[in-house]
Amino acid sequence: MGEQLACWLYHKLETMQRKPDKILYNNAVREDLQTLEPAGNTLERQRIYVIKKLSLCSMIVVCGVVMSVVLWIKDEMDTRIVDNQLIRNALGDGTKHIQLVAEDGEESYDIPINLSERCYSVEELTKMSEEAMSILETQILGENQSFDRIEYDMRFVDSVNGYPFTVEWRTDDTYMDDTGRLVQHTIAVPVLMELTAVLSCESFEIEYDISVRIFGKAVQPGASERLSAQISELEAASRLDQNMTLPSSLESRHIEWRYKRHYRGLLVLAMTPVLAIFIYYGKDRDLHKQVQEREEQMRMDYPEIVSALALLLGAGMTVPNAWNKIAKDYRKRREEGGGKRYAYEEMLLAVYEMESGTTQAKAYERFGRRCRIPSYNKLSTMLAQNLKKGAANLTLLLKAEASDAFEQRKHSARKQGEQAGTKLLVPMMMLLGITMVIIMVPAFQTYF
Repeated sequence: MGEQLACWLYHKLETMQRKPDKILYNNAVREDLQTLEPAGNTLERQRIYVIKKLSLCSMIVVCGVVMSVVLWIKDEMDTRIVDNQLIRNALGDGTKHIQLVAEDGEESYDIPINLSERCYSVEELTKMSEEAMSILETQILGENQSFDRIEYDMRFVDSVNGYPFTVEWRTDDTYMDDTGRLVQHTIAVPVLMELTAVLSCESFEIEYDISVRIFGKAVQPGASERLSAQISELEAASRLDQNMTLPSSLESRHIEWRYKRHYRGLLVLAMTPVLAIFIYYGKDRDLHKQVQEREEQMRMDYPEIVSALALLLGAGMTVPNAWNKIAKDYRKRREEGGGKRYAYEEMLLAVYEMESGTTQAKAYERFGRRCRIPSYNKLSTMLAQNLKKGAANLTLLLKAEASDAFEQRKHSARKQGEQAGTKLLVPMMMLLGITMVIIMVPAFQTYF
């Protein structure tokens, strides 16, 4: 489906009165394709390449639109509040922070609500406190064997796992502090002491006497503040209920409630064309990167090719025979599972041209132009001049060229190593920073 849509879109773009040449017939893309595959119909390969890109981008756009519609519908459904009922979190799950929108037919108000977790009834808390206390009796003993003989510090805890209580301990501080540590080292006669555990849910019981005098507000609250105050009162009054019922009116105006929309669908819809464009032109960058990798590979193979030619010519072979042997040996290695080498592919293409009737000099010149690298142009020029003018010292020239090429490859390898070291500098600095933090943080904690 994506390919059919891309073909249809390509046909529509091609039949436009003002054709988008940057999309359909990009010169840089055509040159890269021709560089990677010199033989064959470059325009047809470019058409297939553009259709593949359009297919990928069109699928991204379709998926993005479908996802945005689904998210829009889901957001719309998530904003509905059935019968003005809000569901609380269970005790221990924390407060639920909700953004609501109230509409009275004339205006809408953004009302943030902090819906506290559900509270238990007195009967439920009483039953759970008995269970928690039985657990505490075993936890606080510490190394002591029983409450009848306390010889070691006790281990007071301020909470019980699985229970919604905060524990406060009350002791006679003459003998034991509020953490369970024994105060006196020796006691002449054993002392009977009362130990009290106060289990509270939500807050400690602390009393403060503060005298205040209350006046009315100088600035009367607006509708949003009055509605928030009403919500706060209802929230506090319904702590024992599973659900909280929102008010259906404010003074004489009817209120309709909904959750605040997040507009995720619109965000996805807005990002979809950006992603499609990024991928479309990113494919061109990937193609050009392949061309750069081809050039680097050809530079690395150049010393071996020149050295092989010099060796075969020194052994008595002619230039065409040496050229054919190098190219066809590569073809045999490739058929046996070897990797593709672009320089040898160009040599093999030159062999095919010569076999089809192209003169040797012209084949060598076209080989140099297709390679698009100065060193290969120099090699093709040397071979062409050898055919036209003759060169008795061609073998010596090739040996010197091979020696220079190997030196260039060493220099290139050193340069790549330096670049790799530079790229590793940032990760190394990050690792150094992490190591310093690991060493210094414990040292500061120990000091302070």
